[in-house]
Amino acid sequence: MRDDKVMSYMSTSIRKKSKAEQILQVVFAGFLTLILSATSLKAALTGKVAGEVIDQSTGEPISGAQIEVIGTPYGAITDEDGEYYILQVPAGSFSIRISALGYDPMIKENVRVLLDLTTPIDFEVMRHTTEITEPIIVTAERPLVQKDLTGTRYIVTAEQMHYLPNSISIADVLLNVSGTVRDSDGSLHVRGGRTGAVSYIYDGVMVTDPVSRELGIRIVPDFLEEINLTSGGFPAEYGEASSGIVNAVTREGQSFFAGSIKAYDGSTQKYDPLTGNIGGVSRSDNQALTANFSGPLDALGLKNATFFIAGEGLRDGGYLPHSFLESRTFTGKVTMRPLANLKVTASGTFFRADQDAYDHRDVNGISYDLNLDGLGKIRRESNVLGFRANYSMNENTIIQANISHFKTQSKLAPTHLFDTYWSDWPGYVEDSTGNYDQANGTLHINNYNFAPELGYTGYTTGDDFNPRYSFRSSSYNSASANITKQLDKRNQIKLGGEVRKYDVSWDEKQFYNSVPFGEKYNFFPSYNFAFAQHKLEYKDIIINAGLRFDYFSSRVSYLVDPLNSFNRTTRESTAKTQLSPRIGVSHPVASNTILRFNYGYFFQPPKTWTLFTNLQGETNSGFPLIGNPDLKPEKTIAYEVGLDHALSSSVTLNVSAYFKDIENLIATRLARRDTSGIPNPNQIVTEFVNEDHSSVKGLDVSLTKRRTNFFTGTMSYSYMQARGNSPAETFAYINVITVNGAKLPVTSYPLDFDQRHTLTINADVRSNPGWKGKLFGIIPASGVWGMNYVLRYGSGLPFSKVDLKTAQRLGGINSFRMPVTYTVDARFNRDFNIGGSKRVLSLFVEVENLFNRRNVVNVYSNTGLPDQDGVNVTDGGLLSAEETSRLHKLISNDPQNYGPPRTIRTGIQFSF
Repeated sequence: MRDDKVMSYMSTSIRKKSKAEQILQVVFAGFLTLILSATSLKAALTGKVAGEVIDQSTGEPISGAQIEVIGTPYGAITDEDGEYYILQVPAGSFSIRISALGYDPMIKENVRVLLDLTTPIDFEVMRHTTEITEPIIVTAERPLVQKDLTGTRYIVTAEQMHYLPNSISIADVLLNVSGTVRDSDGSLHVRGGRTGAVSYIYDGVMVTDPVSRELGIRIVPDFLEEINLTSGGFPAEYGEASSGIVNAVTREGQSFFAGSIKAYDGSTQKYDPLTGNIGGVSRSDNQALTANFSGPLDALGLKNATFFIAGEGLRDGGYLPHSFLESRTFTGKVTMRPLANLKVTASGTFFRADQDAYDHRDVNGISYDLNLDGLGKIRRESNVLGFRANYSMNENTIIQANISHFKTQSKLAPTHLFDTYWSDWPGYVEDSTGNYDQANGTLHINNYNFAPELGYTGYTTGDDFNPRYSFRSSSYNSASANITKQLDKRNQIKLGGEVRKYDVSWDEKQFYNSVPFGEKYNFFPSYNFAFAQHKLEYKDIIINAGLRFDYFSSRVSYLVDPLNSFNRTTRESTAKTQLSPRIGVSHPVASNTILRFNYGYFFQPPKTWTLFTNLQGETNSGFPLIGNPDLKPEKTIAYEVGLDHALSSSVTLNVSAYFKDIENLIATRLARRDTSGIPNPNQIVTEFVNEDHSSVKGLDVSLTKRRTNFFTGTMSYSYMQARGNSPAETFAYINVITVNGAKLPVTSYPLDFDQRHTLTINADVRSNPGWKGKLFGIIPASGVWGMNYVLRYGSGLPFSKVDLKTAQRLGGINSFRMPVTYTVDARFNRDFNIGGSKRVLSLFVEVENLFNRRNVVNVYSNTGLPDQDGVNVTDGGLLSAEETSRLHKLISNDPQNYGPPRTIRTGIQFSF
């Protein structure tokens, strides 16, 4: 079928809504209109401050005391019990002042407000001893045990990220916490979930790509105020994930000007594709420049308005050939207070990256290592816009709402033809029907072939290029709102919802044989949700109870049997809904110990490519795979129990045990079709279904040492078992259906990301300002200096071993293990104050993989080795037997089967 005909069919496939769906849409619209009519726009990016004020000498509560978050309009007055609470305080660090008639005023500095949590700040104040007194200033200590946290959440603040080595991406940051695993493809897994089981929220906007369910934009750690990962017991407000929620918040401008500029230059050990060797450390065209600036907008005549802007330019030659990356990221945020009780925020981020594509050896054994120009280029672009507002009806009621836009797209094409559409590529010829002319077209003949002079060694040469074009784009517009009501000082309720409309397009063409595969479509699925939460906070128990309603519709009319040319009957996809109850309980058994429990249902929509791929039923190329617009969302039922205990005034122990049962996982199976109208009824055709399942159980243990004197650190250990009958949607398609004689597994087995043991140790040694001494008794270290080390250890990932001669599996699926992996990253910095305590010049050096450990991340199933595939190649074309053997050893030694070598970055940063 020609692509324009496919588009014609697709353009008429957007079905009319059923009556039930129309009713649901009206309910959502009415719900949001009710909230939006009261205010403007805003997303929840805040926390709560609460505490009590007592007389230091008598212990009696003080009523009528005024509490003020300095530099903001937020404040409260204590009640008759001396207690207070302040809602919707932005995440970040603040100073809080208390003043009461007859008592000395007091200011607590460095109060860290955390997202969605209550920060307890209590005051013990003294009666006046003189007529006039300056405020007593103390530094607030973050509580060692967060009493209202009923799930598992790992929080990384801006200060912590500043000193972490190798914090280039948020994935690098998140790998330092318990329950996270990076698989052999570099993808992030949380608590045994598949790729795509984590949702990403950036400044209140969902930035998960619906096509792949992975992060759809670059989030620069240097731009952030806080990032956190909730891996267990996330409340009803959050969804679209079965394993975790990542919430990242950029900084917000203050009433004073501040900024920073940072630059670094990197060196690494490059892989040489002509020799198969890793070279010595040399500059690798790895540079970055990051800057941010914030402050008030008084100069523009805008009172009570602030801004934050930031940008990053990044170049990275990498250690692999043909992997050069160049990216640019810009973000901005403007916050205004047109009214005392109304805060409006506009934020946006733009990202673009160009990267040379590299694959040492693809699934067909073809390598472009001797012809790197034949590989393609990838371009990614993303942007996100958010308009938000926070309206305080009174001190107990806050209305928030948000309007968001998010778009992400990527394109893959041959480098020299990147700006040329595939129908204009050299060698492309159409026949009289508008399809590729198999007889006269040369595009498939001249490309993606073993070089004749090299025989079957696997290499291409000359002008051969990878003849694949791929473009995909996904975007959405959404409106959301919620209302928070503090019924009394113990009870808080929150109601909210969102309406989201997607636009997903795909354009693909592959000229790997005489019948090229391709498809082009554009669909408009929708996703909506509503939730209700109730938080009860008592001295001896905190309860977070919630109910979430999710609604997803692929909104497409599709062929009942696309393979049957005589039956063109269509059916409408049906909307999928789920009610998800969730509850979390925290029981403080002592001032330094809490027990917690949570239970919940979690709903995750399918990746859109599994819904829409090949709906026209193209079966003329390869092994056809057909999407299913009526796939059910994946469902997870999760339980968790935990203990948080302060071992001392500076050491905290956190323990969490969890179990997850995951159903309706997307799978591939042989299509169940009526073959009476199919030209080739014996052809293998595969479709997506909901037939996979998995279960995960594990234990997370972390020990945190708060900074005292020079030292702070964390140690995180995880034990996990992730078992199921498939690690990914296409596992059966690739490993069973298209393999002659292979059978589907009948029992569960360790999944590809089943890393039983992980251990991360982070140690930070840092001097205090003004300290004078020597470092290790050798180097004068007066002033401010610091060293940060991160050790990561992981037990071996599982793999299956296959007998090359018989093509039969040896042992059970994934019954073998790769070697353990470990790395040590380090960072050293030296700070200098320049003309004031807020002007700091910092010099730093950081080393990734300090001991240059060559970690094995993948192996050949034939041998269990990363550098030997076990194949005996005898046909070397025009080559001698010796040269044929050399080239085969070269192609077998896959550099992508190893982790990155040592990389060194040296840089400078100026902050003011």
